[in-house]
Amino acid sequence: MVPMIRILLLLLLSPATYAQVLKNPDEAFTLAQTSGKEVLLIFSGSDWCIPCIQFNKTILADSSFQHFAQDKLVLLEADFPQRKKIPAPLRSQYESLAAEFNPNGAFPQIVLLTAAKKLLAQLPFNRQTPADFITTVRQQLPK
Repeated sequence: MVPMIRILLLLLLSPATYAQVLKNPDEAFTLAQTSGKEVLLIFSGSDWCIPCIQFNKTILADSSFQHFAQDKLVLLEADFPQRKKIPAPLRSQYESLAAEFNPNGAFPQIVLLTAAKKLLAQLPFNRQTPADFITTVRQQLPK
């Protein structure tokens, strides 16, 4: 009986599985292909864009969004900071994605893509709640 209690305690005390925000586009699109999930691509200015910072704190860090994303999405952030340095190969990939899916340089720009990089939707962030954002994403996911 004691081993069973230990196992239950370990399960209860272990951290929940959350969706990870990936930084590498190749990794994200490969994962999307193998998992059958769509890609939520977030163009961000993590150290200067106030709405981007709010999106990260309000939506990406929210546990209900994390649970939803874990099952439905691969999260990819293409970050364009002003103070931090992004490795050149990664920066080049971000710029290529931006040329195709964010040509106007909007921040944050949030797009839903297939694993084959086909645009499904542009998703607005207007300081909505995580539940409202989840609803917006759900409505754009293929049935």
